[in-house]
Amino acid sequence: MVKKLKEQGVKIDGIGEQRHIGLDYPDIKDFEQSIQAFAALGVKVMITEMDISPLPMPDRKVGAEVSANFDYQKKLNQYINGLPDSVNVAFENRYLDFFKLFLKHRKDISRVTLWGVTDAYSWKNNWPVRGRTDYPLLFDRQYHAKPVVKKIIEEAMNSREITFTKKCFS
Repeated sequence: MVKKLKEQGVKIDGIGEQRHIGLDYPDIKDFEQSIQAFAALGVKVMITEMDISPLPMPDRKVGAEVSANFDYQKKLNQYINGLPDSVNVAFENRYLDFFKLFLKHRKDISRVTLWGVTDAYSWKNNWPVRGRTDYPLLFDRQYHAKPVVKKIIEEAMNSREITFTKKCFS
């Protein structure tokens, strides 16, 4: 669509990619190809509404359709009392993999926006299954940064062309 619109003379400077990610979808290579395809059209890419849910989706075709509602099943709400260590590791690795990808393509990506700050107020709680507790963001329910935040900052600090002062993140 972007290509067709540009061919018709429509000025398009950027495209937003709304991304609600799971631990096993989308494939990061497909995600990268999407960034590259938009960049090849000469538009900046903005990652918007990003979150990564460690919970299984009852139907991936739902996307972010807020009217979706599935019956409660324990297997869809496995971590009522917090994430087990193995899931935390997978969650951290997934966030790190995506932020490494964003850093790799930083010349083509103008921003990354998360869809919330704290798990306490995430839109993913109670959706798409009423009663469900989710953990998709970088700050926990007590507003504490999850360990992956420090790792993302370290990755960015180690990346060329991006500099932060340690004072800002103490």
